[in-house]
Amino acid sequence: MSSSVLDELTAAVREIAAQAVGEFADARVTDELVALRRLADAAEAAYLTRLRVFDTRRISETRSALSTRSWIRHELHVTPAETSRATKTAHGLSDFPVIEAALIRGEIRIPHAEAIVRAAKLLGTDVIAGCQDALVAAASKDDPTRLRAALRGLGAAVDDTKAAKRAEKRDQGRWLDLSSTFDGAVVLDGVLGEEGGAIVNTAIDALATPSGPDDQRTPSQRRADALVELCRRALANGDVPSQGGEATHLVVVTDLQTIEARTGGFGELANGSILRGDAVRRLACDARISRIITGPDSQPLDVGRSRRTATPAQRKALRLRDRGCVFPGCDRPPEWTEVHHLIPWAQGGSTDVDEMALLCRKHHTVVHERGWSIQILEPGQFRFLNPDGVLIPADPAPSTTHTVVNLINTTQPPPRAGPTTNTTGTTNTTGTTNTTTGCGNSGPDQDRKDGTAGGHAASGTAEAHHDPTGSEDSAGRHNAA
Repeated sequence: MSSSVLDELTAAVREIAAQAVGEFADARVTDELVALRRLADAAEAAYLTRLRVFDTRRISETRSALSTRSWIRHELHVTPAETSRATKTAHGLSDFPVIEAALIRGEIRIPHAEAIVRAAKLLGTDVIAGCQDALVAAASKDDPTRLRAALRGLGAAVDDTKAAKRAEKRDQGRWLDLSSTFDGAVVLDGVLGEEGGAIVNTAIDALATPSGPDDQRTPSQRRADALVELCRRALANGDVPSQGGEATHLVVVTDLQTIEARTGGFGELANGSILRGDAVRRLACDARISRIITGPDSQPLDVGRSRRTATPAQRKALRLRDRGCVFPGCDRPPEWTEVHHLIPWAQGGSTDVDEMALLCRKHHTVVHERGWSIQILEPGQFRFLNPDGVLIPADPAPSTTHTVVNLINTTQPPPRAGPTTNTTGTTNTTGTTNTTTGCGNSGPDQDRKDGTAGGHAASGTAEAHHDPTGSEDSAGRHNAA
């Protein structure tokens, strides 16, 4: 491609960017949004291939620059860290032609490629090379966050011992600091291990859902409020160890005037921090929050018409199956969803898992009040009809667990050098030990390390958000490669 073609393409894109988008019809905005995202991805892929050649040939040195990073920083105003990440990805892709070809075709995106290249550093080039087709299939259906989770599961399947050591190393690096600013705000900063991060994320997410359509808090504000509420409930319910023979509780020293006043005043905490009067008055009237504990009994998933609402066990099964709102294009997590009867209860529908699906509050309202309908193709598979009767294909339910199983079972990579050992610790029903390397088949009779048996995910599957590699999800949390 000549430079003149690139100049014309750049000029055309800038002309598009300068258009008065506010006057466009919704359909045009939608179509161009998708097209421009794909155009940007294609440009990024082309940039990576040129970057690899530029760096390999050390072209920067012929332009009196010390390195590729320094030259790009000077010419393009790109940070060295960003250039370093892109350069590593560009060189890493040279080992995986199938992955690179998929990137160029637009089947996967740069963040997918970055996750795969990072995983290769941990798992080995031969492992990833043997899984390229399976990885492309997984990446083309899932976002980078879920692909990274699948790659973590693959790492555990390939070599559980190394995966355990990596997890232990991450856990040893955990830390948490709390500091106070001059004006009394508290700053939290830290890193949690995989298990601890999963527990904290789960607890916070449960309390961080919007309180209603008028909730104007940002996601970050809701998470901050959820953390405070968790601590408030723990103190109110006596769920923390006692101190000095007394139940742990928040102590505020103030005077009667501050309590009785409408404005002004202050209080002092045990650590010497000062609270404004309005905060003191809120704490003074804060009621004790009851704790509700559900019973441990296992509940049947299918209860037919014996009850109208889903049981906790059914909700758990739906969470694992649907992974969030099933409405096309929606990415709301399970915690933000409601259980929808595909066949209305009033019309004879039953409260069975196969006749229910998860919908977020918005799309639950859309289905009930705006004429949309959902048809069951098979358990867990749906298709949607808009009010005009137009078929809208449903997104495939993202399933990290099943992606791991597919990666393990799809392709057998070249064997590693040296003797093979049973790294997964699994044995089939005949007593013969099977060794899993790379993406090889671990055998149909084995209980898989990812918590599945026979391809069906166990109810205890958990997802963690922490990522020591530095990639972030839409909520600003880190996700591992």
